[in-house]
Amino acid sequence: MNNPGRLGAGLMLLLAALWCGPLPAAGAEGNGKGHGRYYEPVEVPGELLAPLQGASLNKLAVYSFRKGSFSPVLFQIDELTPDGTFILTRGPEANADQANGVLDRQDLVVFMARDAGGQAPEGLKPEGADLAVAVELTDPVSGGKTWAYVARFPAAPSLPALPPVTVLVDKGGVFNFRFPTYGYDAIINEQEQKPIPTIFINKLWVLPEAGGNGKNILDRQKIRGEISFLGGRIKVPINEKIVSGGVDAYKPGPVRVLTHSTMYPLLPLKIKGPRFYFDNIMVDTLTLTTTSVDVPFDPGSLITEMTLSFGTDLSPEAKGMRYYNSVNPGGFTIDGNMDESEREFNEAKDEWRLVTGEQGTQIQFTRFDPKFLTDGKAYSTYDDDESAAHPPENFPGDLGYAADKIVVTGLPAGAYLIETFGCVPYDFYRPEGLDREFLQEILQVPNSPLLVQVQGKKVENRAGRPRILVKK
Repeated sequence: MNNPGRLGAGLMLLLAALWCGPLPAAGAEGNGKGHGRYYEPVEVPGELLAPLQGASLNKLAVYSFRKGSFSPVLFQIDELTPDGTFILTRGPEANADQANGVLDRQDLVVFMARDAGGQAPEGLKPEGADLAVAVELTDPVSGGKTWAYVARFPAAPSLPALPPVTVLVDKGGVFNFRFPTYGYDAIINEQEQKPIPTIFINKLWVLPEAGGNGKNILDRQKIRGEISFLGGRIKVPINEKIVSGGVDAYKPGPVRVLTHSTMYPLLPLKIKGPRFYFDNIMVDTLTLTTTSVDVPFDPGSLITEMTLSFGTDLSPEAKGMRYYNSVNPGGFTIDGNMDESEREFNEAKDEWRLVTGEQGTQIQFTRFDPKFLTDGKAYSTYDDDESAAHPPENFPGDLGYAADKIVVTGLPAGAYLIETFGCVPYDFYRPEGLDREFLQEILQVPNSPLLVQVQGKKVENRAGRPRILVKK
């Protein structure tokens, strides 16, 4: 497949030798879309921006320095309460009334790493700014450095309109997300005859400009399970359609969309089961999810066994794609028929998985809280059998259905976390086989994040990892 976004080996060597400069700029051929750092968002904590604390948010802007001058870059500022809860501006449980409109030490200035540039001369500021604070970004793998500048103005600056990298459409019973490489429609549940949006994916398509074909490759995102009571005599199913709840609060922004959801199964006698809190961060090509399972009692005293499965089933449009994971690196062709090699699938918990083809690419991994597995076990499962129906689903049968599964027999009271990282990159597919180097570069975003330094204070970049948005 033609792939102008990937850098050739010779150019990679040249960039390594000249790495004192910035990452390749966005919007041009050879723009670094084949480099993992292209996909990394950056969070600068207000704690590092001490000279700017107390400034009105509408008087701040972020700049890069390229070719001898400053240029504004796309950014947003996420406000947090002192206890670390994000300010979410929409939805039935929005807490916008807790925002104060000024930069506090817990707030976060957010932009894309690829928009950082070179180092400006000492003391130079964007025109009209009365202060500019340099933010140095260091790649811990290559040692390369780039810079961005958070500037303060006496009044709200007049900035050019920059195209957002996230768009959320929420109207008329539609919850639709659009990003530079893909788009997806969310599953809408109904509660008391009212549509309740969820963040679960109902349809997903990879755009042609990102190496896809624009057709829906997903059956739906599935959460399936069963809770057994009284030695297995009573069994209560769980799936993404019959559980109650949905999106409680969210914040759409030009760089990222933040959502907080609550869902729970209804047990016998209308008892509410353990609550599941879903905190989602969707930015550019990445989806970062933290699922918190709130266990108010020890289910070992009531529940015999609990099985939960989280995964994605594919649509008939995905036929011909290839599935790979870290435990089964040889991969399988998705065609709706389980051949002998697929029936020997190794279900050991994987470190990453992906599907790729001319339809596009989706990369994912899930990590379970070790406490979750004290009396349980985690698996990675795969089924490519169109005759195996598991409703609710849009297309009957399993097609490249990959999931993480946990089986637990008892959990002490408390909160248990599940973290999920997803990426839909540009032009990943190679007909000759899996591009493992490109994959590892993308996995550096959560596994080897950039270092953020301001005036000698340094922290790891948290923006490429899942996190809890609402403190309970």
